[in-house]
Parts: sequence; C-alpha cells; structure tokens
Amino acid sequence: MNRINLTESEIAEQVARIQRDYDYDADAGLLVNKRRGKAVKGTKVCSTKYLHFWFRNKGERKRLLYHSVVWAWHHGRLPEGQIDHIDGNERNNCIENLREVNGHENQMNTLLDWQPNEVSGLPGVCPDMGLYRTRIHGKNCRFADPCMAFYHATMCGKRYKD
Repeated sequence: MNRINLTESEIAEQVARIQRDYDYDADAGLLVNKRRGKAVKGTKVCSTKYLHFWFRNKGERKRLLYHSVVWAWHHGRLPEGQIDHIDGNERNNCIENLREVNGHENQMNTLLDWQPNEVSGLPGVCPDMGLYRTRIHGKNCRFADPCMAFYHATMCGKRYKD
C-alpha cells in the first residue's frame, strides 16, 4: 500500500515533490501546502482507518498513506517496512509518534476492542480444559486464574480501547 506499484525513480520523484511542495507542522503533525499555505488533512478511505494523501502521477490519481508521506518528508524516502503509530492513534501523524517497523513489530501494540469473553468475563481470556488460555506473542499460554491470564496478556503488549 505504501509504494502503490511505483518504480524506484517514480518514488524518488514523488518524495522530492513532497519535500518541494509541502512544509511540515510538527506541532499538529500535518503537511502544509506551500503554495496555498493550508494544512493538508488527508482523506479517509472506507476500507481503512488511516488517512490517505492523494496526488497525481502522469495524469493518474494515486494515493499514499498520510503517515508514509510525513515519513518521506522528514526522512527523504518512503518507508521500506511499515509505519507504526507508537501511541496507537492512527490520526496522530507527528513524526515523534511514527517509527518504521516490520509487520510483527507493528502488531505488538495493536489496540484491541474491549470485548469480554462470555465465560471468563475478560477480553482475550478463554476457558480451556479447566484452565484459562490467552495468546501472548503468538503462543497459547494457560493459567489457573483468569485474572492472571489477563494480567500477563496485557503486560506483554495487548492494550485495549475503552
């Protein structure tokens, strides 16, 4: 999604164009169009929760993820891997909140919806043969106490939205 099937020369051209045509407002985490003097807020596409940045490439309308464009403006290149929002807020595109990671690292701080299990009453904790099971770093872990299972899961990186 970040590279939208562009060649390396087209990517370099777009990054140069981003740096030439836009400034970056570090306080708001927004790109500012130099000609218009207005912040570019990005648009939301229904299929994703992330903001997109639209541009024209050889007369064809293309899009990049907004946080990738901020990354490109700041670092002079599009990210090789994925961009992680450290605080879990996909709308916070301040450069201090963005880091380049691989897919596994990006999943480590995913905010999960708080959906309690019907039996245990805790999200992510399921009864399993007299014990309580949760997944920690991709592995099933079993505990005698459901609260202990939940505690270990949350201490190992699972965070829940209210």
